[in-house]
Order: sequence, then structure tokens, then C-alpha cells
Amino acid sequence: MEYKIAILGGGPGGYTAAVRAAQLGMSVVLVEKAQLGGTCLNWGCIPTKALLSCTDVLSKIRNSEEFGIKAENISFDLSRIMERKRQIVESLVQGLDKLFKLRKIEVIRESGVLTGRNEITTASGRKIMAENLIVATGSEPLELPYFNIDHRNVITSNDALSLEEIPEKMLIIGGGVVGCEFTGIFSELGSKITIVEMLDLLLPTEDNQVSRAIQTSFKKKEIELKLKTRVDQVIVEGENKVKVNFSDGTEDTYTKVLSAGGRSLNIKGNGIDEIGIGLENGKYVSVNSLMQTNIPNIYAIGDITGKLMLAHNAAAQGIAAVSHIAGKDCPVDYSSVPSAIFTSPEIASVGEREQDLKAKGTEYRVSRFSFAANGKAKGLGETEGFVKILTNGTGEKVLGAHIVGPHASDLIHEIVLVKQNNLPLHALTRTVHAHPTLSECVLEAAEGIFKMSIHSV
Repeated sequence: MEYKIAILGGGPGGYTAAVRAAQLGMSVVLVEKAQLGGTCLNWGCIPTKALLSCTDVLSKIRNSEEFGIKAENISFDLSRIMERKRQIVESLVQGLDKLFKLRKIEVIRESGVLTGRNEITTASGRKIMAENLIVATGSEPLELPYFNIDHRNVITSNDALSLEEIPEKMLIIGGGVVGCEFTGIFSELGSKITIVEMLDLLLPTEDNQVSRAIQTSFKKKEIELKLKTRVDQVIVEGENKVKVNFSDGTEDTYTKVLSAGGRSLNIKGNGIDEIGIGLENGKYVSVNSLMQTNIPNIYAIGDITGKLMLAHNAAAQGIAAVSHIAGKDCPVDYSSVPSAIFTSPEIASVGEREQDLKAKGTEYRVSRFSFAANGKAKGLGETEGFVKILTNGTGEKVLGAHIVGPHASDLIHEIVLVKQNNLPLHALTRTVHAHPTLSECVLEAAEGIFKMSIHSV
């Protein structure tokens, strides 16, 4: 064989797998038609966070009088914001390219198709032979035909990252992660936002208390919520004029409509069906705990496996696949993979939700500690939110955790470490936390499981 591993797709899963294979001394080639980094780096995680960092600065300036600082005639330059985003993405892509060169990892800049159990054929006809194949083809924004997406007036999340002017009035279809993050961005930049969601809560995959907290936050920012409502019809009436009919019998007209209702898995047109790779419910590539498909030398990772559509989960799956090829099993514990949502305030979670534990009749304990009782949070002027920990009936085994508040995406990992390694919760409560820090909220929530929190009753 020409290579030990050939990888189709250069997103977080694919490029991480390639680097780990090179680290372990295996010959590896990666086939990617676009830039390295996939959706996350080029159209998702990184560009949206670059925009969010700008709106965060803008929000702080607008609220600076709270800190005794006066700022007048506040304005922003959208073209500069977008240019900064582009530069950040470009620098990280260049960093990956350099990393691959230093690791001597071959990259073929073409699209590819699986044409055999050991073969990928590129668009130019080159046949790549490898002992093992890893499929990491990812996903794309879901384009539902009846939304009449024209990429000008009715747009996808990809389109939203390159708008040249801020919409005066914007409808966001979908109250999931993408919809809520873009709601925060464009609301802060001055758009009058309406967000519509078919279910009765925003962020329906989160703990109910988290969902309600973010809904309250949005309402304070005068964001209109249309819950338990679906979009029945979208009609583009002209440039920056889109009429929308809703299931509750109302209609309205918007400058822009953003479809943020999910993603479409890239499992068609790349040979998955043709060579007989098994699908789960006809939707996802079926894999075992080691990322093997029904064809043992072909692995699948990332969004196409239907596990958790998170960049870091794809990376963990990539490492699991390469580790198995190298002879060392390293399965992913999906129950301990954290998620982060970059709204304002931030959200992070891991493991079980309280409503699911109740539904299953599981015995559990719960503790919640508010950022409003934390000195560092008060100093920052960011007291909205809480840390919530769920354990088993004895309080020692962490079942889940949910954080809404400042730096939630950073704070969650202390709890992830305890959960992933099956440590008793006392491993956390016996750890001295520096004062004053936000991490003390995690400590207090953990102590609250045993009714021993110092700053709450």
C-alpha cells in the first residue's frame, strides 16, 4: 500500500487524525478540496467567535458608565470587523498549513471519492491506496427549499459571516446554537431581531434552567421570541424585503432572514453508499466505539457519525480512530464531552440534564450557585447566571453540569475532568481555589451538593 492511512476531509476531525498519525510515525495523506480546518475554522467556530469578541467589546463600552467611565459617540466599522475576522481565520489556516509541512503530511488539494475498501480517487483521477481509510466529510448548512434561500435576502450562516451592512430588521429561523449565537451578534450590532423556534424553549438540547435563563437574557435585550411557532412561508418581495408567514397566523416583513435550522451531513456523492458502508437509520454512518464502520479498515469521524456535532468531538474521534490503527484503543466517552455556546452570557454543559434524570426516575442530587454571589463576577459586572451540578444519590459521582455566565466555556473543564476520570466530587471540593476567581463558583456549587457551600444557604 502507498500509505498507512488516507483521510478524506480536512476539518477538525480529519486534520487532527492526520497530525496524530504523523506523530505515531505512520505514513498519512489527507484529501481536502478547500482550506484545512473545515467548517469550524473557515465558516463556523472561529469566525463567529471573532465577531463575538468584537460585539463583546462593543457591549462593554456601551455599559462603561457602570465602571465610572464615560464614552460618547460610540460607533463601529463593520468592514474592519469583517476584515479582522478574515485575518484571524487566514492566520490559523496558514498555521495549519505550516504544521502539516513541518510534520511532512501530504495534502492533496482536490475533492475525493471512496472507490474501494483501500482506495480514494481524486477529481483529477489520481488513485490513492492505503491500508486504512478515515472518512471525515463533515456537514453543511441545511438549505430547506421552502425557505427560498437566495443567499442575498434569505441567507445561511455562511452568508451571515460576510454581510456588508447590518440588517435593520432580521428574522432568525431556529433557536438552536447557531441561531442563538447569531442573535447575540446581530442584536449587539443594532439589528432588531426576532428568533422563531418550533419547540417551547430556545436551545432545546440544554438543561431547561439554562434555556430559560438565556430566554430571559434575550428578552431584556428586546429580542422578540416566537416559541412553539414554525415558519409556513418565506417570500422574497424585493431587495432587503422578505415577507414571512408564521403558523400562529401572523406575518411580518424583514430586511434579512437567516436560516439557522440545522446542518446537512455530507454522506452523499463521496462513495459511502457505493462501497457499502452501513448507515444508522439511513442518516448517519454507523460506527463502533473505535470509529470503525462495518468495513473494519474504514473509519468514520465527525458530524457524519451523528454522535455530537462538535469540532472537539470530531477531533477526539479522529484520535480514537488513529489510536486503534496504531494498536491502542482510545474510545470516546460521549457522556463526558463538553459543549459550549457563545451567547452572552456564555453557556457550557456536560453530561445529563435534570429533566432527563427526572424522566428516567434516576435518584440524583442538584446544587446551584449564582454568579451574583461571587466577588470576581461582581467586579467584572457580569453577575448573570449560575453553576449547576448534578450527581448521583450519594453526591460522589458527577452525572452532569451546566453553567450560564462569564467564561462558562472555560469553567466547565474542571467538572469535565472529574466526570471523565470517575473521580469523587470530593476531589473537587478538597481542591483549594484561588480567591477572588470565577472558579470559586464551581467549588461552591460542588460544596452545595453536600449542603456545605460557604456563600449560600
